[in-house]
Amino acid sequence: MKLGADGVVALDDDAEIAKLPTLDGIADTVGGETMQKLLAKLAPGGKIGSVVGPPAGAKERGFVVRALVTHDDSKRLGELAQAVADGKLSIPIAKRFPLAEARAAHELAEKGADGKVLLLG
Repeated sequence: MKLGADGVVALDDDAEIAKLPTLDGIADTVGGETMQKLLAKLAPGGKIGSVVGPPAGAKERGFVVRALVTHDDSKRLGELAQAVADGKLSIPIAKRFPLAEARAAHELAEKGADGKVLLLG
């Protein structure tokens, strides 16, 4: 299986957006007016993954929305770092791969590795 792009669309060009075919899903990293224009191209029951919050009206239109919104929290990051340093928090590592073996690392991760799969440069 190959992954790639079938094409590129300038999201600031309404004519380009109008030419888009019906989409099964959208990965939203922009939100706002641009996302509203793209919703018109999403198939019924289409899926949206968003890092900027749920698009207005998407759920009401029957789209499946998975939104993840984060914020900086230096205090919490410090607490986690201290827990690692104190040995109270550990992150299991399944296997380390050199960057040249990225394909094998990805295959292991897709199979459900028992811990993190690391690429080392």
